[in-house]
Amino acid sequence: MLSDEMKAERVRISRDLLERFEKEGEGFLKEIITGDETWVHHYDPENKRQSMEYCHKESPQPKKFKTQASAGKVMLTVFWNLEHVVLADFIEKETTINSQCYIETLTALKKKNRTDWNKK
Repeated sequence: MLSDEMKAERVRISRDLLERFEKEGEGFLKEIITGDETWVHHYDPENKRQSMEYCHKESPQPKKFKTQASAGKVMLTVFWNLEHVVLADFIEKETTINSQCYIETLTALKKKNRTDWNKK
């Protein structure tokens, strides 16, 4: 549900990025870092498809045991560029995801990325 202003801003940014790519070429793409976050479960039970096994028609059906629920989960944030993962960071349990948390993550990303570029 983007407002008209938000849509216009996205179009402007997209045009700016396209213009930079046209000027700088492939090197520009290598500088882009993107990221995402996801919940990582400590234990993921099998689904029915994963637990299927081949049996002859006359063979007895294997017993299916009830799976346990996930023992817990943690938030994983991952940042990557065109070539590799730049930073993977697990957010500690009970941490509130707020601006301070993002500032700390982005600060770690900035330090890590600077280190990676200095290696090249």
